[in-house]
Amino acid sequence: MRGKSGLRLRPSKGFGLAGLQTLRSTIVPPGIRWCLESIAWEISKATSGGNTRCRLYIDRGNEKQFLDEQLNPVDNWLYTRNENDWLYPGERLALEIDEGQAATKATLNATGYREVCKE
Repeated sequence: MRGKSGLRLRPSKGFGLAGLQTLRSTIVPPGIRWCLESIAWEISKATSGGNTRCRLYIDRGNEKQFLDEQLNPVDNWLYTRNENDWLYPGERLALEIDEGQAATKATLNATGYREVCKE
């Protein structure tokens, strides 16, 4: 691959159990970096319980770099982020749903581009 090429991510997952739920994208492969220019996410059921939230972050394996947080998210509402977020080899995008209900479906949509990176 030379230069830039378009990137569209659309991970989604249905969760069977209530509690802490995490949706993750694929991992950025070696020698490539991703620039995510627009990220959108939604959940099919509102969270339950008291202190509830959804957190969007870059998953680095043993650490999280938080990008955004939505307190008391509502169901079927599209939340968006329009920043340039860079992901490097071994990283991935993740959405953490605190106090998610059973049978919740979560979807992430991200667009941007990928390019070769010199490590």
